[in-house]
Amino acid sequence: MVSPAGPVVDEDFDSLVTGTCAELLGSLRRADQRRRGEQYVRGLLTARGRKTARNLASFVGEGAAAQSLHHFVAASTWDWRPVRAALARYADDVLCPDAWVVRPMVVSKTGANSVGVRRRFVPDLGRVMTCQRSHGLWLASDSLSAPVSWHLTLGGEPDGDHGRPLGTRGEEEELVRLVAEIAQETRTVARPVVMDARAAAPAALVRTLTSAGLPFMLRVGAELPLAPAAGRVQVDRRPPTSPAQALMEQVKRLSHPVECHGSVSFVTPLPVVLPGLLPQRTLLLMGVWRANRRRPADLWLTDLTSWGRGPLLRLAMLTDRVDADFGAVSVGVGMRDFEGRSFQGWHRHVTLASIAHALRLSQGAGCLPAPVAV
Repeated sequence: MVSPAGPVVDEDFDSLVTGTCAELLGSLRRADQRRRGEQYVRGLLTARGRKTARNLASFVGEGAAAQSLHHFVAASTWDWRPVRAALARYADDVLCPDAWVVRPMVVSKTGANSVGVRRRFVPDLGRVMTCQRSHGLWLASDSLSAPVSWHLTLGGEPDGDHGRPLGTRGEEEELVRLVAEIAQETRTVARPVVMDARAAAPAALVRTLTSAGLPFMLRVGAELPLAPAAGRVQVDRRPPTSPAQALMEQVKRLSHPVECHGSVSFVTPLPVVLPGLLPQRTLLLMGVWRANRRRPADLWLTDLTSWGRGPLLRLAMLTDRVDADFGAVSVGVGMRDFEGRSFQGWHRHVTLASIAHALRLSQGAGCLPAPVAV
């Protein structure tokens, strides 16, 4: 069938939407809630422009009023958590993912009428802005990725705390808890967690990941103090440290070319020790150079010390895969479009948008752009 102004939806995809929504929204107790959930997802998939309740209602038919859809998201009683667990199991089966990727989502706002909106420093833009900030938990493979859970930042210092892009103290640990919980609920294997930790407290984050039994690949800052690992390190020994970037520049001559997604990078892994981590353990600092630049483009810290250069680089580049899919799929199904003061409403909206993202992958995965290293 053809939506009045939306994309073409064939009968097979229509059946897929019906079946998938029945599976993923099965935890909703009432039939009318399950029906509204499917209508909302269909609206996200077919409506053009911003995915407001009024806009969705004009596309889903069946007499669905904007007020009913808005109430279903903002004021209904259904719990989004079992829906996300079902979505994670679905994505795990469909994507055959290699890792969990934590990705920030920043939505610029002109006023403070939406939940979680504050003036914050945004590191990627290098300025303070009025925005809503959250983090998506994605399952990712080389070819596809999908969000399965979300964390909305409510705290953080207004106008400042420039060294804390994740927001409040301890938010990194909260994100790790989110990964561990959904991994346990879905009974998935301990896949690596890939995330940007350039402004995190690295020792605390590594301890939390290790305690949760989660391997990790963390993007770290150039000034992170590290010490080269020389043989077995004693617990009471404090080896001299150097900034991560300085350590990498010293061993650039040992880099080897690695091809990934059609581009060649030069990669050097270096065994290091992270001060403040007790008991001390050997980690790998990986530097990634592109073209003929003197300084590495990216620095990554991982506990996957037995992995080779190629697998480590492909794991790190899953962040590019997620960025590409967010732009090509998530934005189009309204992931950034919720308006309102309801914390529960925001979580329900992004949960349903995540279902729409997964369905859009099923419809047109072959058309997605390949990630591009920058």
